[in-house]
Amino acid sequence: MIKFDFSTIPISLSGKVVNYICPKCKVEYECPIEMVLEFEEEDAMYGLPISTPPYTICPNCKYDKGVPQDYQSKRGFHHIYKN
Repeated sequence: MIKFDFSTIPISLSGKVVNYICPKCKVEYECPIEMVLEFEEEDAMYGLPISTPPYTICPNCKYDKGVPQDYQSKRGFHHIYKN
């Protein structure tokens, strides 16, 4: 699992993370909960459906659709990655 470098985030972090997986290269990694919540807010602002997971960029292959493995969003949807 790739660990996130928390020192690169310019906001105060709680240390809580969400486990992610890249559907393309299958690498697993962590993302700070604060960033995931920010992505959720942006999704809501742009009118994306609540079923849209808060995507991140894979730190391994740079694919821009990394998804949470098991995450209950603040928007009310439970995201579970299935192969």
